[in-house]
Formats: sequence, C-alpha cells, structure tokens
Amino acid sequence: MEYTVLSLEKQAMERWRNGDPGGFVELSAEDISYVDVGQVKPIPGLEAFRAYMKQFEKNMYYQGSEFIDPRVVTIGDAAVLSYNYRSSVISPEGMVTSQTPWNATEVYFRREGHWKIVHTHWSFIQHKLPASVEVPVPVELSQQEYAGVLGELMKLESAAMERWRKGDPGGFLELYSPQVTYFDTGTQQRLNGLEAMQAEYSLREGKIHYDVMEFIDPRVQVQGNMAVLFYRFFSTTLNPDGSIASRIPWNCTEVYAWMDGNWWIIHNHWSFIRGERT
Repeated sequence: MEYTVLSLEKQAMERWRNGDPGGFVELSAEDISYVDVGQVKPIPGLEAFRAYMKQFEKNMYYQGSEFIDPRVVTIGDAAVLSYNYRSSVISPEGMVTSQTPWNATEVYFRREGHWKIVHTHWSFIQHKLPASVEVPVPVELSQQEYAGVLGELMKLESAAMERWRKGDPGGFLELYSPQVTYFDTGTQQRLNGLEAMQAEYSLREGKIHYDVMEFIDPRVQVQGNMAVLFYRFFSTTLNPDGSIASRIPWNCTEVYAWMDGNWWIIHNHWSFIRGERT
C-alpha cells in the first residue's frame, strides 16, 4: 500500500519533469487544495488546479529527480506522503547547472478503490520572506465558530498557538505523535520523530514572541481517522502605540490522526506565503 502511493507520485513526477503536468492532474481529487511557492492562497478544486497547471505544459524540463527520504504513513483509506525533493538541470556534458531543493507534502485519500491527492503543499527548503506580498483574506464581521472536526482541531491549534506566541512551544509538543514528521522555513531536511522536535523546539523556547495571531480561512478534509487541516496564518507584532511593527504571512498544513481517543499531529508543514529561496 505504501509502495502504491509512492509509485504513483514518482510516475507523476516523471511526467512533470518532462513537461507534462497531466500526471498530477489525473491523480488529484475533485476537492484538491493545492499550495505552492507561487500562490498567496490555496488553489481550490480540480477545475482551478487543472487551469493552473496548463501554464507548465511543455515548459518544465529537468533531468535530475531525487526523492530524499520519502515516508508514507497510511491510516485506513488515507495516507500522507512527505519527502525532500531535489530537481536538477544537467547539461549534455553531464554537468549540474542548477538545483532546486524542496519540501513536499501530499495527502492521499482512497476513493472508489483509487488513491487521489486531496492536499498538496510545496515549499523551498530554508526559504525566506519576500520583500513584500499582497495576501487577499476574507473579512469576518463576527467571531467565527467552527463545528465538527474542524472545531475540534482549531481548538487544539488555537490553544497551542497561544502558548507558542509567548515563547512556549510545549503546546505543540504535547500534540505531536511519537512518529511526527515536520517541515518549516529553516529546517535543512524533514525532521523525524518527537525527540527531534523536542531538540529543535528547545532552541526556540523563550525566543518567539508576537502580539496577535490570525487564522485565515481554516479548512479540513477528513477520511476515516485522518484529518488534514490547512490554514493561512498571520503572526503580528505591535508597536507600543498599537500600530503594526511587523506581520508575517504563513501557510500551515497539519495532518492529524485519531488515536487512543485523541487527535495527534503526525505531520506538520509550515512555509512563508510566497517564500523565496535563500
């Protein structure tokens, strides 16, 4: 089963690197949500995704395609595939002329006997904020109430983020499963396991502080005991007079699994909106 998901991804990538994005389009579900480095908000649904991918037809070519430490976690009819990826342009003489390093998250649901991608999140490894970015957001005229699984997960996220913004990463550590995997803007590769996350977050404890947290248009997709939560996020620091000193725009993918009567994060992918290569 794990081999099937990874082999589907590799087959689609072979077509992609030869100028044919159709492999990923054919793999994607009607309700796909897609995030990459060029987008300020997720692409919603297969029709919009197909239109977006048209621009890459016969325009995307490279020779080196490396899947680095791919991992598939399967829970029933849902699977999350994560890997670091390196695309390389190689000259006819065999010289590497350029390389691009990536973080990749793909969530697959099995629908009518076929694996389909329902969520994609791509970002550059160790990327930086752009000089400026315009991010369209919906305007909520009243406090948003979330129901069902989305409500359950947003309650967990909000509580953990409230601790995080005050320099305490323990809220998220308490949500991570022992086998959690993790990408963010500064990691050189995917981090694997709770012990690695504890070591990483120990370096950040007491060093992260901001005043306002904003979850933008959170959405959840659920299949059995797996739920993929995506939201855009603004972390805002204020000046003493209440004006904005800085605002950082983020994409966040959280993959949760229902185990032993609780929701646990099994995969986490953070990136800057329109993040640029360092």
